[in-house]
Amino acid sequence: MKTATITALLAVFLTINCSAQSDDGWFTTRASAGINYKSDNCNPFIRAAYYFNLENHFSAGTQTGVIFADDTFVPIEASFRIRPLGKKNIMPAVFVNGGYNADVSGNKNGNAIFSTSLGIETGFLRRINYGLNIGAEWFNQECMFSVSFGLLF
Repeated sequence: MKTATITALLAVFLTINCSAQSDDGWFTTRASAGINYKSDNCNPFIRAAYYFNLENHFSAGTQTGVIFADDTFVPIEASFRIRPLGKKNIMPAVFVNGGYNADVSGNKNGNAIFSTSLGIETGFLRRINYGLNIGAEWFNQECMFSVSFGLLF
């Protein structure tokens, strides 16, 4: 009986004192849409990223989606999000992604993809944040200007 009581109290204590890794919880999902642009070449895209929040300042995860270029590509990327100021009402963020583009249209081979962007995240609802990113993406052996808008859950 004494062992069961101590175990129950320890379980309650650990449950109360163990919080999630960050203010966002353990995981953050980001759904975004945007466009890559270079002179006469525009490539719209839709992406979803799934982050594991290591702390309030750093998240690591995976990202995939669809890029509509001359052919249709599916990127499979590692994604990192850095928020230098942590959890605030308006949070600057840095995103670094890298991986591989698989050509699903069958016309070409896939290629490497790498992107960096600066963004602003803000939220009006408790669990939904909004993000706007501006950066550069190395896609299909070209460096393109990239703009995207996303929702973070």
